[in-house]
Order: sequence, then C-alpha cells, then structure tokens
Amino acid sequence: MKTIIMDDVRIERTLKRIAFQILENCYQEEEVTVIGIEPRGVWVAAQLIKNLGKISKMKVKKAAIDVDNLDELGKLSASIKGRSVVLVDDVVKSGDTMMRAASAISAQGPKVLITACLVDRKHRRFPIKSDLTGLSLATTLQEHIQLVIEPKPTIYLE
Repeated sequence: MKTIIMDDVRIERTLKRIAFQILENCYQEEEVTVIGIEPRGVWVAAQLIKNLGKISKMKVKKAAIDVDNLDELGKLSASIKGRSVVLVDDVVKSGDTMMRAASAISAQGPKVLITACLVDRKHRRFPIKSDLTGLSLATTLQEHIQLVIEPKPTIYLE
C-alpha cells in the first residue's frame, strides 16, 4: 500500500524554501554549482535551479553525478574548485550515496559544500547529514520512500 507523504504542491513549496535557504547560505557568491545525484537528484537539482532563477541573479551551473561512475567527476573540476557547491538528492537513507558523492566532490577542492534533499530518513550508517532538508521522516528499515516524477511529482511511502 502506498501512502503519499508529499504531493506536487508540497514538493514545489519545499523546493522554493530550499532555494531560499541556498540563497541565504551563498548570498555573497557570484556563482554556485548545483550537482544532482543520478537519477532523481538531478530532477530535484533542476527544480532548485529553476527556483533560484526566479529569486536571484546569481549564476548557477548545473551538473550531475553518478556515484557508480565517480571517474567522470574530473570533468567538473572547473565548476567545483574554489566554488560553492550544493549536492542534491531526492531521499537520504543510510547516507552511503551522499557520502560517496560528497567525498568525491570534496577531493576537487570546493570553497564550501552544502548538502540538500527532499526527504531525510535518518537511518544513518555514515557520518553525513543533509544541511537543507525538506522533510525529516522516521520510518522503519522495511519501508521504502520513492520520488515519482511523472505524471505529477509525488513522494510515496510503501
């Protein structure tokens, strides 16, 4: 049985709030790089960039990272080194994916690294946290949370 925990209206409102939080954290920056973790973190990152464009004149570079192919990250070095970077995923559970991505990005020498997600499940096995979180949700390990983008963005708990 699926339970809706965030519908499209709430997701949009949450994305706007996170965009304002990014702006508050990076207000002195001329440019920010927003990196989405494949696959659904890329969609979340794109929505954040769209919202940042509505509220700020700050330049935003968009990038994607696949934690199963971190060798590709070297191509993004110019967008990361010495810059403020926002790493985005849809759902953080154990922290493994976010930790691996953050570690690879940190090795590229960013000025600051901010992590963001729509839902944080708090089932940590790794010492990483989401700096900007839409919803913190206590679930059992057997439950699954999924962002479905089409036809309308919705986050389900199964």
